[in-house]
Amino acid sequence: MNFKINTSAEAVKEASGSSYIAKSGIYDVTINFASIGTASTGAKSVNFNITNNGNEQTIYGPYIENKDGDPLEIGLKLINKLGIIAGLGEGDELEVETEEHAVGKDKKVQDFEVITNFSDLDVKMRLQEEYSINPKTDQIRKAMVIRGVYTAEGASAEELINETEVGVQLEKDQKYAQNITYKNDLTADDVAAWKASKAEGGDSKKPAPKKAAKKPAGSLFK
Repeated sequence: MNFKINTSAEAVKEASGSSYIAKSGIYDVTINFASIGTASTGAKSVNFNITNNGNEQTIYGPYIENKDGDPLEIGLKLINKLGIIAGLGEGDELEVETEEHAVGKDKKVQDFEVITNFSDLDVKMRLQEEYSINPKTDQIRKAMVIRGVYTAEGASAEELINETEVGVQLEKDQKYAQNITYKNDLTADDVAAWKASKAEGGDSKKPAPKKAAKKPAGSLFK
């Protein structure tokens, strides 16, 4: 067998898989920019364009205001913690400006309402896989949900405010870092079958398996 050394760039390039965040875990990311998004219902969320291992992606949520304009405490609490991590103090306000950013595979330039306090911020971000049923299509959908944020050094907002030991909360959260959320009666088997169908080139919009209706055991008030 004749074998000749090939020193071309393609020949010596290291193989690499996708570095996009797709699994539950705690990741070192750079928040390129965070923007306020408005859903078709009028509800508002904060969406994050991040970089991890050289790859950009968008993490959607959390919602901070419902369609009626009422505040959503869970989302606002997370944004408040991120504000503290970004160096804001008591009474400081987030600054929002309209900016242009090129996003997506085609790098299309779009206008965003950007929270400038979070731009180019290095953090650790705890992300959790969440599977649910899209009520409009009755099909499985996946989201990466933000469960926690910390400084790049691992400090939580509470540790910064109280000036306590850095990394204690992060260590506690490591126990739950691989958790996955299944909603709408979905199971791990349902999701595994859905992923297998996509991997085999099947319908990527495969409907979720229907659950058999449970028969009533009888009235408690006979």
